[in-house]
Amino acid sequence: MKFRTKLLLLNGLPLLLFAAISLFLGLTQFRANLYNEKEGNLRSAALAALTFYSSQGYGDYRRQEDGFVWRGMNLNISQKTSIVDDLKKQTGTDFTFFFGKQAAMTSIRDKNGQRGIGLTADEAIQTHTLEEGKQLWCRHIVINGTPCQAYVIPIRQESDDAVVGALMASAPADGLRTALRNYVLTTVAAMLLVLVAVFVFIHWHVNWFAQKFSEVTDRSRHDLLTGIYNKVTFESEASKALAAKKDDEVSALFLIDLDDFKQVNDTFGHQTGDEVLKALSGILSRTFRSSDIIGRIGGDEFMALMPISKDESLSQTDGMAQTILEKIRAAKIGKAQNLTCSIGVGIDDAHCGFPALYALADKALYAAKEKGKANFVRYSCPHVANEEK
Repeated sequence: MKFRTKLLLLNGLPLLLFAAISLFLGLTQFRANLYNEKEGNLRSAALAALTFYSSQGYGDYRRQEDGFVWRGMNLNISQKTSIVDDLKKQTGTDFTFFFGKQAAMTSIRDKNGQRGIGLTADEAIQTHTLEEGKQLWCRHIVINGTPCQAYVIPIRQESDDAVVGALMASAPADGLRTALRNYVLTTVAAMLLVLVAVFVFIHWHVNWFAQKFSEVTDRSRHDLLTGIYNKVTFESEASKALAAKKDDEVSALFLIDLDDFKQVNDTFGHQTGDEVLKALSGILSRTFRSSDIIGRIGGDEFMALMPISKDESLSQTDGMAQTILEKIRAAKIGKAQNLTCSIGVGIDDAHCGFPALYALADKALYAAKEKGKANFVRYSCPHVANEEK
């Protein structure tokens, strides 16, 4: 997985998770608040209606021979239906009066406009209100085939406080579902706008960070003066190349050191010395193939690894070393002229590994310096013979 993709996931996934959790918690809280508000409204409506009914008649409730429920001699609950209809117009809430399990008076009507006088109290209403005399909040209840919320309070006799019925204030659940749906749509739309804005910022920030990270990584792998590999990177890449070497290949490791480079710095200054190092880096980059590995390992020492076929190993190695000697001798960098270098070459034809090959090339370079500089020495691994030029 690419570094940029990892950054986007690391920054984006927590944000998406946070948004999902926030939406869930917000919806849960909003839903709870809606139910609490609905419960409070229906409770207030039921209590107000019961107070109003109580003021209309006196005495106990009873069912007369005509089948109607009366309170004392004043209030015929079954026939004075205009009371519940008027309250519904004022509050938008349906009211149902149960005498026992059966509805004696209600403002609820079916699809045909018929009043639901035949309604029977829900099992929960019978248990909690009619039998136990408790108030009941019904978050989900089906009334006359319609999903509703309802609040039910017991109706007690004046003489002995016995429960004889219940007053139910109810409202269809459509309004609450609509409110929830609108809340979800509004919240999701707002979150999407925020997420898009945040993701645009994250994308920009990740691209900027990835670019800077790439620049820093690239700088950490390359020599700041010459732009080629530094010692650590060269050794790493060379070790990988040697490990992946084919059976019909050998690897030539060139260790290149400028002769008397200190005199260049002392005579012409360090700025000229830096230009010489850049020029040598350019010569090596143009002379070796793009598939070869080139690096500066410190000071005026450079190194290159060149895979070659076994049949042409000696001729290619000697030819490359000679070309480098000639190009450096012909180079003119400012006032610095007549530059020379010494080259030690190690040939790995026995899978001796980078440390051993490096030591071999270093030994060959030391031999070239001992021979008077401006030449190259080649050793093979294992070291059985050498060639000096």
